[in-house]
Formats: sequence, structure tokens, C-alpha cells
Amino acid sequence: MSFDFLFQISIRNTVLDREKCNCSSDSLCVSIVHNRSIYLCVPHNDRISLTNFTYACQDGFSGKRCEYEDVKIDILFYDISIPQSLLVHFITVREHVLESLNSVPIRATMFKKIRFDQDTITFFMSLPFHLIIVQLEDKFYLTVPQHIYTPSVTIQTKIARSQYCPYIRELFNQTLIAYPILRRIKYYHHACMKDSNLVCFHDNELFICLYTEEKHANCRHLILI
Repeated sequence: MSFDFLFQISIRNTVLDREKCNCSSDSLCVSIVHNRSIYLCVPHNDRISLTNFTYACQDGFSGKRCEYEDVKIDILFYDISIPQSLLVHFITVREHVLESLNSVPIRATMFKKIRFDQDTITFFMSLPFHLIIVQLEDKFYLTVPQHIYTPSVTIQTKIARSQYCPYIRELFNQTLIAYPILRRIKYYHHACMKDSNLVCFHDNELFICLYTEEKHANCRHLILI
């Protein structure tokens, strides 16, 4: 359930289909949107102004009046054990500008518990994103990479071993790991040269690196832990 910003609305100018409202007797039904039961049942309180309302949207919708359909993401557990819970990181990549903090990717994280009988989980996201990284305890999986964000779509993907993003200690020797970060990052593309199936890795400090089709490491400043 998502909550949007406060806004002004006049009840006298609102056309209600009261038969479709399921509010309790001590609440006021504000409106129906697009013939869906997306409305706010406001607890009746004489001390509260009748011109201030917050719409409470159903999962999958957002906006001041729940007018926008969110991106739906269905994630299937493919060839890994199903955990009791997980974190999903939605990453928005911004254009790199030298010496600008605005170049740092934006991260939004969701937590979800998983029932014992589930093999697929569903998320809804109203914000633009380019990457979805699923975290299972201390392990990370790149499940959705997209160069261009498309709103109001359904994405069906999976969590598989082939999407695993290892920690650098699993890829490099101790000598290289001991290097200062700015020296060490120069060698990050070597990991892909050794393993062509590698899609990503992270260093727990500053960077997560994705591999391009040309097998180059595209590293972004992003702290996952």
C-alpha cells in the first residue's frame, strides 16, 4: 500500500458512485478512479478539515489520484534455494559528470518476506530504474538490466546462479585486493577475461561492476552493503 502527497479536493465537486465504495460507517468515501476501487476512506473527524485528503492507492498504482500504473516485476526462483526473505535494490543510473555528486546512482530498496509455498514474488515500482539487484543474505544477483526505462509494463524475470555478482575476494588474489581502490579498479576488467560467463561483481566498498558485450567492466559508484 503506497501513500501519496497531500492535495486539495472539494467534496462538493466530486461525483461519487457510492455503490462501489466499501467504506465503514464512520468513514467518508472520496471517489472511485477509472471504475476501480482506488479510493480513500477518510475516518470521520469533525476536527479535521474536509478539504484535505490523501489518496491511499492499491498496490500497482500511484499518483495524486492513483492515476498511474506502476511497473510490475515478477521474479521466479530458478535454480537457487528459496530464502525466507530478500532485499530488492532498484538502481537508477545517471549520466556521469566529472566531479559531480549527481552522477552517483540512486537506489531504492524493498524488503519482502517469502511464504514457504512461493516460488515467485511480485513487486511494484513507481520510480524509474535501470537495474534490479536482488540480495539474498550477503549474495547479490543482477536480475534486470535495462538501458531505457519503460513505465507501466510487466517485467518477468528470474533469480539464477548465472546472474550471481561475486565479491572481489572470489575473483582476485590477495596482492591485488590489497591495492588502494584507485589502483585496484584498473584490473577489474581482468575478471571478465578469465570468466566469459561473469555478468557482474562488487567490492563492498565503492563499486558494482557490470560487464558489457565487449567484456569491459562498467563500474558504478554504488555501496550495496
